[in-house]
Amino acid sequence: MTGHPEAGRVDPIAGDVRAVRRDGHERYGAGKIKAALERRGVTASGRRIVNIMRRRGMRARTRAERSNHTRRGPTRPGSRTSSAASSTATCRAPTWPVA
Repeated sequence: MTGHPEAGRVDPIAGDVRAVRRDGHERYGAGKIKAALERRGVTASGRRIVNIMRRRGMRARTRAERSNHTRRGPTRPGSRTSSAASSTATCRAPTWPVA
């Protein structure tokens, strides 16, 4: 495949994609990069941007990659800090038989 004429071709918007991602503190995914490029006047499909990012090893930063700022971890359903436990316990008033 190295003899193929398109094997050495570099995508002309690859530098723009890298610049937008760098300006976004390397948090942007393909959707935000596409929108930022359109604001700059560069038209490209989302698939093309995804392919450029994949070839260059770029990935959007996800929520799972952030550190846990509360240092408590996730709450379990039914625990005291769970929203499900507090909302069901406070909404239901006990029904007393009326004599």
